[in-house]
Amino acid sequence: MVEAFFRFYFMENIEPFAVISGASRGIGAEYARALAAQGYHLFLVARDQDRLNQLSKEIQQATSVQVWTEALDLAKPNAAETLYQLALSYRPHVSLLINNAGFGLYGLFSGMSLSTIQDMLQVHIHVTIESTRLFLPDMLNRRQGAIINVASVAGFFPIPYMAEYAATKAFIISFSEAVAMEAKENEVTIQVCCPGYTETDFHKTAGHCPRHISPPHTPHEVVQKSLKDLRSRQTFVTIGWQGLATQWITRFIPKKLLTRLTIRFVRPIFSSH
Repeated sequence: MVEAFFRFYFMENIEPFAVISGASRGIGAEYARALAAQGYHLFLVARDQDRLNQLSKEIQQATSVQVWTEALDLAKPNAAETLYQLALSYRPHVSLLINNAGFGLYGLFSGMSLSTIQDMLQVHIHVTIESTRLFLPDMLNRRQGAIINVASVAGFFPIPYMAEYAATKAFIISFSEAVAMEAKENEVTIQVCCPGYTETDFHKTAGHCPRHISPPHTPHEVVQKSLKDLRSRQTFVTIGWQGLATQWITRFIPKKLLTRLTIRFVRPIFSSH
């Protein structure tokens, strides 16, 4: 009885600590701001150390939380293990892991650089799986914690000219939903957040100018919906009516027809090929 009391007291009084990858900009940076406002201490990882430093300074000026940063290229081998060991060097327990790092890749798959394809597989799939495997056991043992894997509505169906990106996001969705069911018994939440078109430099970095019938979401909207649904332990999260509409369309329209319709929005951009 006494041991159980002290265990409960200790767990309830651990200061929350979040690890966020891809945290230097866009959705990742917005997660950092929102969680800092909730009192989370932060470990922020991205490739751009200058942007991380700017974000850290901004957060520490506005809050009293501690922020650690590390320039880490998650496309490198053993990146998830490095992320895990660095996180534990700052705090012994991680309350929230956000696998947000990723990038877009547009064009004919047959013309893409093999090394870039391998980088995407490493960042989107290997790091997501490996970091989940590394951080999850402690959360399960403590019966406390959460993991957010950021996917995309692109994972709902095949998308020509971004074939690998959409496929990796589909993998993340399937993986997250399955492990979420396993972790639920131990009161650990795993969420897969699926934003649609969002106002970030994602498309610019990928060299693509998308055409959409609705205005983009802001990173703030995406993060607020994600964290709100995390409190109610929702596994699968979409943003706004656009996310719900995409989910409905992909459920009822045959995949072959949907792929043909999708290519009409994407292919003209690459007409010079």
